[in-house]
Amino acid sequence: MDTPISRKERLERLHGIRFERKNLVLWVTSSGCTGKDDFQIRLVKGRTAPTLEIVRIKPDLCKAVNHVVELSFSWEELGLDAEELMSAAVKVANTFDSLG
Repeated sequence: MDTPISRKERLERLHGIRFERKNLVLWVTSSGCTGKDDFQIRLVKGRTAPTLEIVRIKPDLCKAVNHVVELSFSWEELGLDAEELMSAAVKVANTFDSLG
């Protein structure tokens, strides 16, 4: 998970993020076909603080009206240590947009 983002990949614009005891919850834009498998979540170790990167690896090609969806990932399925993330200052590399 220490691989920096490649030039072809893009960080997903987020509408929100929440660190919970058992899960990482994201709000992202969907046009009808967005799912958890469409994303890769990476923790890049830095000199001062780790950085979380949420990368969309599969585009949503459906044609519904864009709307915000909530996706929840367990720390276990991400292979990340929740205790480490909750006790550190974690940076989020992604940009944010409003929920509207």
